[in-house]
Amino acid sequence: METLRSRGITRDDVWQAADSLLKAGQRPTIERIRLHLGRGSPNTVSPHLDAWFAALGGRIQDPQGFAPAPGCPEPVTEAARYLWEAALQVAKASAEAALTQREAALAEARAALELEREALAQERQVMQARLESAEAAMAELARARDDATERAARAETAGAALQQQAETLRAELAAARQAHTAMQQDFATQRAAWDQEREIVTQRAAANERRMALELDAARVAAKEVQKQLEAERKAVVERLTRAAEAASRQGSEMTRLGQAIAVLEERVRQRENLLAEYRDQAGAATAAGAGSANPAVRRAPPARAALAAGKSSRRRMRGL
Repeated sequence: METLRSRGITRDDVWQAADSLLKAGQRPTIERIRLHLGRGSPNTVSPHLDAWFAALGGRIQDPQGFAPAPGCPEPVTEAARYLWEAALQVAKASAEAALTQREAALAEARAALELEREALAQERQVMQARLESAEAAMAELARARDDATERAARAETAGAALQQQAETLRAELAAARQAHTAMQQDFATQRAAWDQEREIVTQRAAANERRMALELDAARVAAKEVQKQLEAERKAVVERLTRAAEAASRQGSEMTRLGQAIAVLEERVRQRENLLAEYRDQAGAATAAGAGSANPAVRRAPPARAALAAGKSSRRRMRGL
């Protein structure tokens, strides 16, 4: 039998140790063989033990595989036969157990392999999807690159146009600044003229205000005079009415005429009072106008003169009565 040496342990050493354990009624294992030999690593013992299990079936079928040497005593032969049968049973049990374990391990390995195949299939699908996505992304990037190149060309053209427009705008800005400077100078000149004209207008307005104040004072004096005249007329009318009342007791025929005259006089008195109220309103409006234009005040002054003329005419008519 060919020997394979590895770290000082041969296949025969492992097989002899396995046979000894089997004859002792123990199942040969890697750890038991190492303990039996007193040396050896699991990596060295394991392949020799697998080979021993693989050859065990053929050795069991050979009756001489475990037979004692010729000339042995009968008790030794019986013991050997007993050990043989015991070893055969143990070997069968060990072989069946090992077969069961190997089948279970194989089933687990097949299940793990199936799971791994499924995982690989899923991973392949994922990788395929990623590849397709990457290809689509590359195509999109290519299109984006082309678009970017085209946009860059357009941007360069637009930049040149904008540069030209900027030069034109700079020239227009310089011209606008010159025009602005000229406009500022013109505005300064016009403002000086406006300031001078405003001073003149202010002086004229002050003169008009002084004139309006004088006219307003005159109008107030005239209003007071009209009030005095109206009061005198009223007293005269009252006296005349009194005399007329005394004469009425003596002259019945005069009563009707005097009553009519009194009504006429009272109507005239109401007209004078209305005229005076209107004049007062106009005078108040002229006072509130203040620093306004002088022409309206000048136009409001005549009603006072008209009131004076109306008062004189009324007095003449009263004397005629």
